[in-house]
Amino acid sequence: MSFVKVASKDEIENGRGKVANIKGREVALLNDNGKLFAIENACKHVGGPLGEGSCGNGKVTCPWHSWTYDLKTGENTFDENIKLEIYEVKIKDEDVLVNIEAKGG
Repeated sequence: MSFVKVASKDEIENGRGKVANIKGREVALLNDNGKLFAIENACKHVGGPLGEGSCGNGKVTCPWHSWTYDLKTGENTFDENIKLEIYEVKIKDEDVLVNIEAKGG
């Protein structure tokens, strides 16, 4: 596994996100009530930036057309066959680390 530091924990506000470029991949880092998630940044609908969306209750909503995805599985809430890549997140001290090898989606 290859974890990369992408942010400090306090950079990602609750209910919001931040976009990180990890070895050429755009990854959305999202804070859902203190739990951090990392998912593919582009919505499967028309590529909206999920890192600019809002999150809560285990889901992220695309800011462009309100498509919603489960943060744990990457599944679209309207069609479970549509999935985003999801990435493992670790916190070390105050640093947010992401494993750049996708684990699903």
